[in-house]
Amino acid sequence: MNQATVKIEPAEYFLKEETYIGNHDYFYNTEEYPAIKELESNSHIIMEELMPLLSGVEEMKVKNFNPPYLSSPNAWKNLYFYNFGWQNHETCDRFPKTHALLKAIPNMTFGGITVLEPHSRVLPHNGETNTIIRCHLGLKIPAPYPVCGIKVGNEERGWEEGKVVMFSDAHYHTVWNDSDKRRFIIVFDIVRNEYADQKHLVCANVLGALSLKFFYAKMPALKKLPLPIIQTVHLFLKSLWYVYLPLQNRFRLP
Repeated sequence: MNQATVKIEPAEYFLKEETYIGNHDYFYNTEEYPAIKELESNSHIIMEELMPLLSGVEEMKVKNFNPPYLSSPNAWKNLYFYNFGWQNHETCDRFPKTHALLKAIPNMTFGGITVLEPHSRVLPHNGETNTIIRCHLGLKIPAPYPVCGIKVGNEERGWEEGKVVMFSDAHYHTVWNDSDKRRFIIVFDIVRNEYADQKHLVCANVLGALSLKFFYAKMPALKKLPLPIIQTVHLFLKSLWYVYLPLQNRFRLP
């Protein structure tokens, strides 16, 4: 479904375990996004630059701000370029060609390299907002669907090396790798067209929600607080991120 034909929804930010009930498609057609096709045409540049990781010569230095539900503690690893506008300068400097290609994508808010270990799963979960489209660029796919795949809602797909899969991660989704080798992708988000003029606010809101989830993991009792209190805390955290993001390059925090 073309974004232009979709009824525009209010922006939502999920602060607990809310279920998204909106009308966004599960998967999207990459042919409708010229920037995605351009990235696919340059995927060989990314694969060449990341070959030390893909081949296992180098290991990923992982900084997981908010790891998803996993089938085992080490099933999944993520190396950020951007986490909703929050830049990891070390990764950007380490892989400048990949960084440049991601940065050229209009309305990109999030980007990283992820590895899913053999016989591992990212269990069903949803993201933090309905304002973005999540994208997976296949780098090293050890087996076709159904051995390796992704399920969003009730639809399933596989990955191809050098090709992008686009989906709404507001819906519950899960991924799996039942092969004997690691699966590598580039994951990145773009703000949906109807929310593009709110990109900075989207990033601040999502980072506020992720900050809440970080604190939930440390102090699970916080989840039991009344929603108005959680919303107030989120407003405070969102405001901090809103101020920080435009200033981050002055401080160069990783």
